[in-house]
Amino acid sequence: MNTSFISRFPPLVKNFGLGMFFLGATLALGVVLSSQAVGNAIGSYSKGRLTINVKGVSEVLLVSDMGYWSGTISASASTTAESFSKLDVSMNKVQALIKANQFQTDEINLSGLNVTPVYIKNEKGVTLNKIDYYVATQTVSVSSARVDAVRDLQRKASDLMRDGVQITSANPTYTCSTIENVKMTLLEKATQNGYDRAQVLAKSSGSKVGTLANASQGVFQIVSYGSTDVSDYGISDTSSIKKNAKAVVSMEYFVEK
Repeated sequence: MNTSFISRFPPLVKNFGLGMFFLGATLALGVVLSSQAVGNAIGSYSKGRLTINVKGVSEVLLVSDMGYWSGTISASASTTAESFSKLDVSMNKVQALIKANQFQTDEINLSGLNVTPVYIKNEKGVTLNKIDYYVATQTVSVSSARVDAVRDLQRKASDLMRDGVQITSANPTYTCSTIENVKMTLLEKATQNGYDRAQVLAKSSGSKVGTLANASQGVFQIVSYGSTDVSDYGISDTSSIKKNAKAVVSMEYFVEK
């Protein structure tokens, strides 16, 4: 190495070499930069505001105020006329049952008549171009605020099969007309519940709850009475007259000393 170049550096460099000098300088620079980064982080933290995260929960019992049931009646025969005639007999029995349970005319709905030919199949299961018989169908439905009567109607309609009525009786569905108002009330109570929880947590640490920093609404869970089912997408049960409606909100509050 050129000794004239080395002579330009202080005695420390001459004694330990240029490589050691650059190594020491690099380490020293790293310490300075690290100290500066730590200082910036502490400064940012000291200027920030602490927050507290809570979840608010609210639950209420719902009783459905509207019920819906439908049944599809069918009859089969070798001709369309005969299938319609048999269907009329079965429909009269179903309508008599509905009226016996005191449902009003405006609560009852009848669909149009429908007839479908059923074709003969050979021994290999291939459908042939020859009609075997005809199936006539019609659907009757009931919508009523008498939810208990709707539930009983479904049970009694199924019993008509003992009298030769071919009926497919659907499970009733039950809804609550005030559900949107209920949801608003649940949100209000869940928000208050979350604030109360934040108060307890803040007080235990010698702090106070400040203003709301962030809030988000979770999905509603409407499940049959006593059920603990939950879903990430929410549940809206229509199979039960009595239900539990639940709302959850997530909130973040600033904390004040």
